Amino acid sequence: MKDALTQIKSELGSNAVIVSTREIRESGYGLMSKPLIEVVAAVDYDQDAFMKRMHGGKAQAGKGDEWNQGAQFLPAPAHIGDEIVELKKMLKQLMNQGMVTPSNPLREKLLSRGVRESLVDLILSKLGGDASEEGVKNLLSKLIRAEDPPSGRIRIFLGTTGVGKTTTIAKMAGRAVLSEGKRVALITLDSYRIGAIDQSRIYAKILNIPFFSVTTPPELKTALNQLSSNDLILVDTVGRSAFCAEYVRQLIGFFDGIDACRFLLMPVATRDREMDTITKTFSPLKVDRMIFTKSDEAHTLGSIVTHNMIHRTPVSYITTGQRVPEDIEPASSEKIIARTLGDA
Repeated sequence: MKDALTQIKSELGSNAVIVSTREIRESGYGLMSKPLIEVVAAVDYDQDAFMKRMHGGKAQAGKGDEWNQGAQFLPAPAHIGDEIVELKKMLKQLMNQGMVTPSNPLREKLLSRGVRESLVDLILSKLGGDASEEGVKNLLSKLIRAEDPPSGRIRIFLGTTGVGKTTTIAKMAGRAVLSEGKRVALITLDSYRIGAIDQSRIYAKILNIPFFSVTTPPELKTALNQLSSNDLILVDTVGRSAFCAEYVRQLIGFFDGIDACRFLLMPVATRDREMDTITKTFSPLKVDRMIFTKSDEAHTLGSIVTHNMIHRTPVSYITTGQRVPEDIEPASSEKIIARTLGDA
């Protein structure tokens, strides 16, 4: 890694930042292949340096002005949050301070709790040589986004097959009816899975609330109009593979023009790569909040920390078991941090 950092500084300069690192092996040698480190780095565009390189190291008067006149640069987005700026600063510090030693016991603990390796190094590099578990907690408390869902009557539940959408809806409906006294209704688009409609209908019957099964966008809009007096409308969707882009396009057609909070549900024990794929697949639906399910089937909540720091979608709820309506709780950064570091 030290050799790689030296090469990066030599080629790209001291302002380069590390984008990703991974261990690979030389091809063609089978079990005898040597482990190698692959480092992807980047550097901001420097116009003067570019012009000098284009002209053999000599800056030519007038050429830079012509370049400026011909080029149009997009302004930086005004909505970039402070947390994104903070993460960019932390990435640069990885280059300036070097990688954290792999023997660091705090690093090993975070890795064992399911936090992605690149983020562990980023966190510890930000804290420097005085990194401590308390320092990690304080930093994560500033970075993790856990927020209540936005106010509104309609909530849409998205996710792949088997993530627990229907059960989560039942939990949320049960609490709203039994504890908050709200007028709740259920709508399902899931006419594919065997027993899905019956399961939702049974929940609605137990809670004595309206239930609709719809199969087309006009039917959904008609059902929503009929439920205009209800305080809360929970919409279940079909579970499909994360690789089914056509399914997402169909959902866009269903929900176009509907003002609703859109939850993406994901089991805590989902692997990092699958989490990234699922999030990318559902991103055209403009997800508002995350619900992480089946936390009772995972050792820690480190995957939530990883997903939250990378994708920045606030977490609203965590489900903790199969009981309806008990096993669902509002998310908080304190709770996620405590469960990740093994304190709760």
